[in-house]
Amino acid sequence: MSSSEKPRAAGAEGRPEMPFVVIPDTPSVLVTVTDEAMTEVAHGMGTIETTVAPGIYRIEQRFAGAVAVQLVEVGTTAFTARLPLPRIPAPAPVERTVTTRAAHRDATLRWSTESTHRRGRPSLMVLLRNLRPGWRFDPRALEITDGSGTAVDGGESGWRADPPQGWAAWSGGLAPGGYRLRLREPGGEGLPLAQALWVSEGWTTLVFVGNGPHGPQPQHATVEMVPLGTGWRPADEALNLAREAALSGLRQGIDLTSDRQLFPMLESGHVDPFLGILGAHAMLLDRAPDLRRLDEVVRRLAPHVPGHPDLAALSTLFDGAAPRVSSPPMLAASCRLLIRADGADPGVIKDGSTAESVAEHLVGRGVWTTWLEEDRRPGAAARGRLGTPAAGPAVTDPVGRVQAYVREIAALAHKPVEEVLRDVPRDELCRRTGLPHRPVERAIERLRGSGEG
Repeated sequence: MSSSEKPRAAGAEGRPEMPFVVIPDTPSVLVTVTDEAMTEVAHGMGTIETTVAPGIYRIEQRFAGAVAVQLVEVGTTAFTARLPLPRIPAPAPVERTVTTRAAHRDATLRWSTESTHRRGRPSLMVLLRNLRPGWRFDPRALEITDGSGTAVDGGESGWRADPPQGWAAWSGGLAPGGYRLRLREPGGEGLPLAQALWVSEGWTTLVFVGNGPHGPQPQHATVEMVPLGTGWRPADEALNLAREAALSGLRQGIDLTSDRQLFPMLESGHVDPFLGILGAHAMLLDRAPDLRRLDEVVRRLAPHVPGHPDLAALSTLFDGAAPRVSSPPMLAASCRLLIRADGADPGVIKDGSTAESVAEHLVGRGVWTTWLEEDRRPGAAARGRLGTPAAGPAVTDPVGRVQAYVREIAALAHKPVEEVLRDVPRDELCRRTGLPHRPVERAIERLRGSGEG
């Protein structure tokens, strides 16, 4: 989480090296400096301090998926430069991003305190934003359902929209618990996918979805939480940028959050508990995460959002009674923690629960827990009838996936299936296949029952 540098020797002509300092606008910017021969001079996060010989240098910044490059000349005096923030897009209408819009900010401020569906203070707000004028924008493209898949948003009449300004909003008072965000009609993949949402008592969950060239992109959403009734707070620019850095790091699987940004995130439980959860996952991207500190963070967050499945997932990393989770967490990284814990301690994911079904049908699609809703697939009602082909691409069931994996290992190792089952315990099969314990146990039983085991 700190900058690194590669000191350079004096040039062939013995030219003295000059101090070279570049300071990004935000500390989570990844900076790379190369010389005229494209040899790396320095590389690190945040401020770079080194020495270089006079010459032309290339400075590259990377932040939240955006890249900015500039060439600078170093002479015979010390070089210092401040680097403006790369022009990043963001699903939320955050200042200093290329996608902020005054109309979108006004809509957020209004509908984070006022309901579009029924009356009362909203506990959930979803804002769909067109990120570039000219892109096709369908203000009725999204749907919100309960944990079982039943719509709770009142249909199209439950939403408010301003198509010329490029936004559509839904907000309403939902009971605490798990919900789903999905497209009313399958997207370009042709598959009905759903994304996990969670509503906590006393809080409003804010979900910002960008509309891209091919429609809504919930897989790139930004999620915030604010105390119920207070509404969105756009003023804290530093925390907003820290959130985008953490989400970008989770998408890429690398630590992109500086200490200067991370510490306020971890202390944000009374302002935005989900920001603290994101900060905890950012810590886990470090090569040697401080688990003692992480445990303290989880304990501090627990009173603010009791029962939150993402927090329950983080708690599986520590000693103590394992949680029992029935609703899927919002973050895919949290879901993976729960699946791993369930493999070692069956029942962490409750048998027969929505969380178990979701874990069995996960789809890798960004940082959010996303799954295939089998009951919404075209021809789902006809599946299983003799002679009636199922519409859409075939999807192997979870038990079949485990069986295929075990058979493949047996074939590659030239071993009987029974020997593979002895060598690879159930919890290891759970880890390798990314599945909870029940489908893995059923697969083992079927393999043994078929005589292969």
